[in-house]
Amino acid sequence: MAVPIFVGFSKTYKYLAASNQDEVVWEMENTDPFNELIVSWNGLRPRKGKWVLYISLFQSEWSPWLKYAEWAGSTQRTFKSTDSFAQAYQDAASPKSGFCNGFRVKMAAVEGSNLIQLDSLYACLSNLSDLSIVAPPPLLPIFLHNVPRQSQLTLDHPRHKDMCSPTSTSTAIKYLSGKTIDPVAFAKRSHDDEFDIYGNWILNTAEAYQQLDGAYRVHVERLNDFTAIHAQLSRGNPVVVSVRGQLLGSPVSSGGHLICIIGYDSKANTVQCIDPAFPDTDSTLVSYPLPSFLQAWALRRNISYLFEKK
Repeated sequence: MAVPIFVGFSKTYKYLAASNQDEVVWEMENTDPFNELIVSWNGLRPRKGKWVLYISLFQSEWSPWLKYAEWAGSTQRTFKSTDSFAQAYQDAASPKSGFCNGFRVKMAAVEGSNLIQLDSLYACLSNLSDLSIVAPPPLLPIFLHNVPRQSQLTLDHPRHKDMCSPTSTSTAIKYLSGKTIDPVAFAKRSHDDEFDIYGNWILNTAEAYQQLDGAYRVHVERLNDFTAIHAQLSRGNPVVVSVRGQLLGSPVSSGGHLICIIGYDSKANTVQCIDPAFPDTDSTLVSYPLPSFLQAWALRRNISYLFEKK
C-alpha cells in the first residue's frame, strides 16, 4: 500500500549575511506564489544591544515592515504584527488573503550592537493549500548510533511537559557536538519572552546555532517529503520534527509535539526517533510505523529543524 507523503508545496532560500553594517536587507521578487513565510536566522548573540528582525511581503505592492523577532544577549522574543494585507504571528508571516510572490527581510542592529556575528538568513516559502500525495521511493535503512536520550518528564522544571522542542533540539545538539547540554538551560534561552512558550520554532533553531558555536547552520523548513528527512540522516544529521494527533505507540496525543528523528528501518517500515514524551529516559528510543508518522507530521505540515554543517 502506498504511504502518503506531501511533496512540492514548499521552497527554502538561504542568504549568507555576514556584515559589519548596522542593517542587512534581503529582497526577493517573482517567487512562486506562497501564503506563508518562515524566516530563520543564524548568528551569535550580540554582547551589547539587540538585533531586530522585520519582514515585508509583496502582493502587487510591498507591505509595510512588520516586526517579527528580537535577539539579544539574554532575551529573545517574537511578535504579533499586522498592517495592510500582511500579518506575522510568532514563527510565521502570511498574507491576510490570497498569495504573495515576493518578500523582504531586514535585520537591524540597535542599542549599540552590530551584525558582525550574523551568519545567514533562511526563508521558507510555502503554499499550504498545494499539497500532493505520492508514494515514496524505496529507501535504504539508516540509523544514527549513540544519540543521547532524554525524557522531558524527568527535567527539574515545573513546565517540563511544555519542553518537547528544547529537549529534542538539545538532543540533536549533543549528538552533533559531543557537548553536554542542559535541556532546561536551553529552554530558558529559547523561551519566547513575548508569548511565554518554549516551542517557538525559530527561537529554538537560533539558539541551536548558538549552542553549536556556529559550526552548523540551523533553520526551520517545511520539508516536501520523507525522502528529505532520509537525505539529512544519510549526511549524519538528526532532524527535529513537529507532529500532531496520535502516533501509533506514542504516549501522547497532542496539538503539537516535537521529536528527534534518528533513523529509518526499511524492513519494518518504521521511523526511529528519540521521543521525549516517554516517562523515563531509557524508554525514549522508539520506532513508529512510517504511515502513522507521515500522517502526524503532515498535520503539522512537515515542520522540521535542519542542521547543516558549515
